[in-house]
Amino acid sequence: MTRGESRKLRWRLTLGLELLTSILAVPLAVLFIIAAGAYDFNKAIALIGSSTVVLTTSYIVPTIRFLYLGRLLSNLEPNNWEKLNTKGKVEVKKKLLNFPLFNTAFYIVQWSYGIPAAWKLMHFFFIPEFFESAPFLLLPLIIYPPLGISHFFLTESVLSEVLESDRLNGLPLEEKDIRKVSIFARIISTIASISLLPVVIFGYLLVEETSGWLKLGDVTLALSLTILFMVITLTISSYLLASSIRRNSKNMMNAFTEMSQGELDILLPMVSTDELGRSSKMLNDFVKRLRIVVKTVIKESEKLSQSSKVLEEKTKDLSIKMQEQAASTEQMSSGVEEIAASIQSTSSRAESQSDTVKQASASLAELEDRIRNVHTSLMDTKNDAERMRLETSNGESALQSTRDAMAEIESNTAKMEASVNVIHEITDRIGLLSLNAAIEAARAGEAGKGFAVVAQEISKLGEQTQENAKRIRATLAEAVKATNSGREVLGNTEVAFRRIGDTAQNTSERILQVSSLSESQLVASAQVKNAFSELIRSAEEIRNHTKEQSQTSLEFSKTIGSISEATEFLNGIVNDIDSLAEKLAHQASSLKKEVEFFKT
Repeated sequence: MTRGESRKLRWRLTLGLELLTSILAVPLAVLFIIAAGAYDFNKAIALIGSSTVVLTTSYIVPTIRFLYLGRLLSNLEPNNWEKLNTKGKVEVKKKLLNFPLFNTAFYIVQWSYGIPAAWKLMHFFFIPEFFESAPFLLLPLIIYPPLGISHFFLTESVLSEVLESDRLNGLPLEEKDIRKVSIFARIISTIASISLLPVVIFGYLLVEETSGWLKLGDVTLALSLTILFMVITLTISSYLLASSIRRNSKNMMNAFTEMSQGELDILLPMVSTDELGRSSKMLNDFVKRLRIVVKTVIKESEKLSQSSKVLEEKTKDLSIKMQEQAASTEQMSSGVEEIAASIQSTSSRAESQSDTVKQASASLAELEDRIRNVHTSLMDTKNDAERMRLETSNGESALQSTRDAMAEIESNTAKMEASVNVIHEITDRIGLLSLNAAIEAARAGEAGKGFAVVAQEISKLGEQTQENAKRIRATLAEAVKATNSGREVLGNTEVAFRRIGDTAQNTSERILQVSSLSESQLVASAQVKNAFSELIRSAEEIRNHTKEQSQTSLEFSKTIGSISEATEFLNGIVNDIDSLAEKLAHQASSLKKEVEFFKT
């Protein structure tokens, strides 16, 4: 507000208030005194003159009000307004709101001076009698209520233009800072002033008429004018009250109209201190909170829309992943079934291998019995060779018994030849057994490497035994030949016996070697037997493990099936979530459109 605007507003307010005082209140008071005091023409002129002088001198009070209001409004000038802090600005608004009530003091002072001053000044023209002075006592009851109501509402109406300005409209006020004048008090005061004015005027005139102080017929003109000004005063007071209520109602109606159109960026001015004025403050607080809520809802609806779109995209990706997982679980299930079949086949082979190893173990036990028999035969052969050596040594001294000894030698050589044949057969079987063992070891793979070494050693032992058997057979052939020669050549008996002794000695040594080899074969067969026992245990463990693996693979296959079913179920749920996400996105978009109706 500029200085010119401030001066213009003050002049308009001052002129309005003084017009109410000078044109309505003063004439009404003068006419009432003239009518109630039954003044004649000269006294009436004296009263009017005195009232005019007093009214002119009472303008000092409006002047003080004019200056005070100018000082208050000067704070709204741009230079001064910028210098004020928030507290100072709020103080200016508080004083402007409370000024209509504060203005009551000015007209009370003005009339409290004017009434007795006019009565006193009238004494310069004539000395009034009691019934001519008595109406002055009733002027406060006649003038103060309607004039106070009129001044209050007019001041509030003029200052509302300032309070509706952008500078003051947004300033917050505390309830305790406002001197409240409720609608109830306004209406009651207005009705009371309207009711009191005719009651006092007509009541006093009626008292005068009944007491005989005056005759109303003598003051017809004055009384008529009094009634006219009384009606005008009451009409203006009622109009100002209605204007005050209408102004606040209009502001609220405009605010509600804008709110109904979605406009929340409104600020309802507080131009009065009644419930309607204070309701504007509450409505502003409500609109402010509603604006914050709407902004929050708009922001959250945007976030919800974006989140729902992200959720929709994520659910689509999740649906694709679930479909891929379902395909992977099907492939995994097929692979597990193949693994289960392979494990089942391995289990069958392990059982077959276990049976084969058991058969090989039985053959090895039979081989061990035969080797033990060979060893026993070799020991017998060794004893026979010892006896033959003794016989040959005794043959030199007892040639007579040569024939018998040679016959015995033939018999023993025949036995030896039979034993050699047995050894030869055993070595053949050992060769076959070592071959079978090598084949089974090769078939057993990594687990049969140790058994292959044993089989190789058995093969070598069999070859050595066969070579020794061949040597024994050759030796026996020589012995037979020697015995034949001994028969043919008795003369060479001594030489032959000596050779036989040597041969018997060699035979004994070789039999010892063969016996040692047979013992080695027994040890080797025991080792092979132990190896076969370990192989049997390994085969049993492999069979048990394969059975456990087969059972585990079946359970794993069932688990994969359950996972596949769960994946299909989750895929259905993901599809439902995808559908819900689309609906949520649509609802968020609808919510956003609905909330965007409000302009914050």
